[in-house]
Amino acid sequence: MRISHQMLHQNSVSNMNNTMGRFQKAYNEALTGKQVSKPSDDPHGAAKAMELKSALATNEQYERNTGEAKLWLDETDQTVNSMVDVMQRVRELAVQGNNETLSAEDRGAVALEVEELTAQLRQFADTKVNGVDLFTKSETPPAVTSPKMMTVGGGLNIQVNATEDQLLGTDSELLTTLADLSAGLRNGEAMDLDAIDTGIDRLLKVSAEVGARTNRVESAENRMFDNTLQLKSRLSGITDIDMAEAITKLKSEDSVYQASLSASAKIIQPSLMDFLR
Repeated sequence: MRISHQMLHQNSVSNMNNTMGRFQKAYNEALTGKQVSKPSDDPHGAAKAMELKSALATNEQYERNTGEAKLWLDETDQTVNSMVDVMQRVRELAVQGNNETLSAEDRGAVALEVEELTAQLRQFADTKVNGVDLFTKSETPPAVTSPKMMTVGGGLNIQVNATEDQLLGTDSELLTTLADLSAGLRNGEAMDLDAIDTGIDRLLKVSAEVGARTNRVESAENRMFDNTLQLKSRLSGITDIDMAEAITKLKSEDSVYQASLSASAKIIQPSLMDFLR
């Protein structure tokens, strides 16, 4: 079979293009640090990488939800504890008011402090987070009153606040108790400590529930953090490349490419001269 200059020329160009393609691939890998930059590089790997990236994006949303959930839970915990402090002071005043030796003026002073504490309790109940009521307001009918819920993990929905009913009782029962207490003090009546204790116990129950939910959110956050690390490690194993190996490969492909250019030049030059003749 006779080998013509044209055949040598075509083979030379084809080999040079193949060599240049490998060099370009090695260059891109070294430049980006990725061995899978597009689906055609590794269809199976690219599909798996997309799946892992989707899972990571979902985790990122859960992380944002977790951060907001912790904010609401922290605000709820601090505010409820402040309300407990107010009610404990109210109880001290109620005990003081049961002292029969108090004058009408003294009982009036105690009543005035109870009224100030009642206003403070109302203020705490109206606390807002970023312009939104911290505690879900009671509505009519009560059945439609729902707490604020957040999803902090797969299928894990957490209540991150409390409702007014949970804090104050149905129809703001606790505020009614304080109003009766103030009126009783001014009228010289005996103080009902049981009603006050019921209000304190209600608030302490909410505080305990908030603490338990905070622990669940933190536990979910830790699991999600570990899962994110695993996903990133798996994604890196599919897409990332060993830089030392990539640089070595790039140098090797560059040497081959330069040799290919040199060889092709020697083949192409005579064929051009033959053509000119």
